[in-house]
Amino acid sequence: MTDTHYAEDQANEIEILQSIYPTEFEELSADPHQFSITVPVEEDDVRSCTLCLTVTYTATYPDELPEFTISVLDDEDDDAPPLSDTDATLDTKDIDDLTDQTHTIGEECLGMAMVFSMASNLREIAALRLVAKTIHLKQLREQRIQKEVEAEQAKFIGTPVTRENFLEWKAHFNCETSAIKSDALVGDDKASRRVAKPDDRLTGRQLFEQDKDLAKSDSKYINEGEIPVDSKLFDREQDLSDNE
Repeated sequence: MTDTHYAEDQANEIEILQSIYPTEFEELSADPHQFSITVPVEEDDVRSCTLCLTVTYTATYPDELPEFTISVLDDEDDDAPPLSDTDATLDTKDIDDLTDQTHTIGEECLGMAMVFSMASNLREIAALRLVAKTIHLKQLREQRIQKEVEAEQAKFIGTPVTRENFLEWKAHFNCETSAIKSDALVGDDKASRRVAKPDDRLTGRQLFEQDKDLAKSDSKYINEGEIPVDSKLFDREQDLSDNE
């Protein structure tokens, strides 16, 4: 195929692409031919996004693959809701995978116009990728919610009793009980030392035996002189007894 034939084939494909993508197609250069096609990706229960497929024809296209890049366009919709924990987006790894798969599609179409096939398949595989990522995010959310519910229920259910944790609790309980009894015995012993028992009090005889000065004190009063006694008191008491 001559250069003229390549140029004619490329011009014809561009004309077809402009009719298929009237608003999505944008010509960037005429020599070499370079253009971009916006590829909206929409699917039920998936946050939509828009990709941009930029294509540059080589001199011998379509007998060889065109140069192309894939990028994610920023969402210019100010009214778009913020991302939720289940809204999937395409990251750098996703774009690399989409580029590889689009390259494979192009190789299958060598020798014929291939940009439409590349753009169409890009839309499909991107949608599938978003669906798969969204499902995964929803599963993660369900697992997180389930764990939160189980943790909340565990507060009311308590820890299931097993032989192992029962023996552990019993050993701990016995240690605490022994410590309490030991403290109580020490307290009682101290109290008994502070309070004298009735049987431990000294009798009068023991006091005299231990303190000789007590016995001497009575002798002292006796030795110092006789204590005067009024005899009339005894006579009066005798009269009262006789009258009775």
